[in-house]
Amino acid sequence: MLAGIVRQHGGTDAVEVVKQPLPKPGPGEARVRIAFAGVNFIDIYLREGAYSSSPPYIPGLEGAGVVESTGPGAEVWLGRRVAFVHKGAGAYSEFAVVPVTRLVPLGNDVQLQDAAAVMLQGLTAQYLLDGTVRLERNDTVLVHAAAGGTGRLIVQVAKLRGLKVIATVSTKAKAAVATAAGADKVIVSDYSDFATEVLQHTQNRGVAAIFDGVGNRTFLQGFRCLRPRGGMVLFGASSGFPPSVDLSVLAGSKFLVRPSLFDFIAEESELRTRAAAIMDWLQAEQLNLQMTVLPLADAAEALRQLQSRESTGKLLLKVGPVEASAEL
Repeated sequence: MLAGIVRQHGGTDAVEVVKQPLPKPGPGEARVRIAFAGVNFIDIYLREGAYSSSPPYIPGLEGAGVVESTGPGAEVWLGRRVAFVHKGAGAYSEFAVVPVTRLVPLGNDVQLQDAAAVMLQGLTAQYLLDGTVRLERNDTVLVHAAAGGTGRLIVQVAKLRGLKVIATVSTKAKAAVATAAGADKVIVSDYSDFATEVLQHTQNRGVAAIFDGVGNRTFLQGFRCLRPRGGMVLFGASSGFPPSVDLSVLAGSKFLVRPSLFDFIAEESELRTRAAAIMDWLQAEQLNLQMTVLPLADAAEALRQLQSRESTGKLLLKVGPVEASAEL
């Protein structure tokens, strides 16, 4: 099979697409023929060595496709259309072996491309809004990098929950993307002083929560525009991790959480419940997806576009056949 390989930690040139042996599923595992694989910032962190990884390895945590073969005890999954998000899945490849406890079955009315686009980022948006901060209808929240794949989905899920959304983006073109996603107020900023504008917009009340996937450039300033008893949700660090925190920033009974998706989908039942909510939104056409699709051969270019923030919405790699009808 063809697969992207990271042979050593480094930049985008550390990823090359080469032939690799076809993996064999073991007990309780399925071999999925990948149609689309998602490209995410965590792939960059792993490639650079910021997160623990041991080259050589195949990157990619999420994808969608059809189960082509199974190991013992997993035969019921054979031929099913599925999506997955799993550490070590190796989705930048034509085939990936995934434990069946990490598979999400798909109905025929959900496109594989859409499913691949919402597994990691859609689940992230769902658990951030429903699992990290107690929010009431009409509360105002701040979403950084709102034109990105995750940011756009956070904005949309927040609006589904009846929240008011202030979004930050880096360019006017990205402002249009955030507005189309449903943001009530968009701030075009280099992140040097977004807090002042947030306070002006909220009549100095501040926001109930900040969903920050940027990290170092936004983190400390955010506490300035966080209301008393508000929550700082640091779920990513695309600009690097912030320095050690002086707890005085939490004055006003503010709180800080550093959540991880995998803590919120550790149990099979929780993964399926959260994924079912996202698939329901897709089927009801309540999520507006924006995707850039590149071939597997351009995996290094996809990572470069993501890291340089040239892209908006979700980046996907088209790996194999686009669709198959295999609902059982």
